[in-house]
Amino acid sequence: MTQLLDEWPGLVNARGWMDTTPLIEATWQAESFAAVQLLLGRGADPLATRVHGDNALHFATSGPIAELLAEVAGPRGLAARYLFESTPLHVAVKKNRRDVVAAFLTAGADPALTATRAADDNRVTALDLTDDPEIARLLIDASAPVQTPQPHTPLHRACALAADLSWAEVAELLLARGADPGQRDEFGDTAIDILNPDAPEALRAAMIDILHAANRTLELELHDVVVGAHEDLAIHPSLPEALSSMYSGAYLVHWRLTPDLKPVRIIRVPGRQKIRGPYGSTKGMRTAFLADESVLLRDWRDLDIVDVLPAELCPRRVQGYAAWSPNGRLLALTGGEELVVVDTEHGLRHDADDDEEIVLGDWSITPQFSPDGRRLAIGNCMQGTAWLSLIDVSEQGGLSHRYEREDLPRTDHSNLVGSVTFSPDGHRFAAWIRPDHGQNRPNGYRGLVVVVDTATGDPVWHLRIDNDVTGVDGGVWSASLCFAACGNWVAVGLDTGVLWLNAETGAPATQLTSIGAVRTLAGAAHIGVVAATARGLHRVPPPPPLSR
Repeated sequence: MTQLLDEWPGLVNARGWMDTTPLIEATWQAESFAAVQLLLGRGADPLATRVHGDNALHFATSGPIAELLAEVAGPRGLAARYLFESTPLHVAVKKNRRDVVAAFLTAGADPALTATRAADDNRVTALDLTDDPEIARLLIDASAPVQTPQPHTPLHRACALAADLSWAEVAELLLARGADPGQRDEFGDTAIDILNPDAPEALRAAMIDILHAANRTLELELHDVVVGAHEDLAIHPSLPEALSSMYSGAYLVHWRLTPDLKPVRIIRVPGRQKIRGPYGSTKGMRTAFLADESVLLRDWRDLDIVDVLPAELCPRRVQGYAAWSPNGRLLALTGGEELVVVDTEHGLRHDADDDEEIVLGDWSITPQFSPDGRRLAIGNCMQGTAWLSLIDVSEQGGLSHRYEREDLPRTDHSNLVGSVTFSPDGHRFAAWIRPDHGQNRPNGYRGLVVVVDTATGDPVWHLRIDNDVTGVDGGVWSASLCFAACGNWVAVGLDTGVLWLNAETGAPATQLTSIGAVRTLAGAAHIGVVAATARGLHRVPPPPPLSR
């Protein structure tokens, strides 16, 4: 190498495959301190990055090399972002390179910087990524934040592994630095709930003492759910009642809706799995829930009883959405390129595959029955392309193709159909088309509402919703749509509240921004529209009647 550099000094910063430099190769492939030192001495650029933004520090495998690179690269090199916005510290932690982590922290790497994850939209710190208790201690000693953006906190992880005394000590250290033992993860569990049964009893006692000192309990209580984050929502077909879900479906909340919205009961769902629902109907007494590999049914008359839909009636993969016919007899279920309609009274299954003209999406399929139950509107997405389908449904649940419409307004990137809803008379239906997550667009673009004529599929109007429309900063959102019972207005549930649009023209009318981000809108003639939000359930009154 010395001979080559003597003869051709310019090679020191030459570019190879994916813009790899000799310094990156010496760090990554050769793992050679001598080679790294030589290259830096000859003017190698420690800030040079490959095509994805990673520099030599991202590839450091030993403490001495990491120390040398960090000294030369300085703060800019330590803060460089790779895939998923990972800094060199994130990479070193994830790969359990303890000496490298120590070197970067000594050089001033910031343990509070966050990266993204491929699996979801949550941001992660280095402390979220480690499965090494010694690295966890290094990060905590370097003032890493103990409360991180992840629902499953570092304390949750340490407690789950606390049969190992090293992890039990990490948990104690986190508590000493202010970690909250009462914070709930994505399934509603606290660190105490998931504490390893072989962990020291003193650790459990310490966490309970912290809760008691703050006048808090381990149980989720009614006053917690009043202001908590809710997900899916169904309204009772005839009574002023509702059922909402929290914490990935691990908790259900039964609500009384008159005279005020008030939770009356909390139902704990066993296990730790993501469950979507409840899905309800206009007249039927059953609600549906989609678990990892099964469809669960609960009856309004006794919500404690859970029936499981026979596997042979379900799609091969229960991963999509569900929709009931208005009478609560037919249940539409979707999976990847699969739609089945189940006659739940007679135990019969009808497949969209039986009509070869029906073309379905693979990434998402969003169904909704028309108010008379005779049609299914389907929002499809495949490889970033969105389209709408209409399928005729016989009284027994048989399916036949009516039309597909691909000539829809759309964004200039990948498109998904996140919500479909019919007008009360069934003459039109609305769909929400948005960019895929992670594809943020200018000016807080959330997505667009498209309203089509049910009979023909012809677009009637569409509206792109961004900061100019809402007047509030926001971003891409899985909006929920719902028509008012009068049919004059359509509500759009956004990250910034609810926006009411004129159902005839699409013109914005009124907006409710005080309720927080909206996850689901549900409407019923005897109740009106209710929103499940990040801050409880809220009524969403429509604008005043249109003047004639």
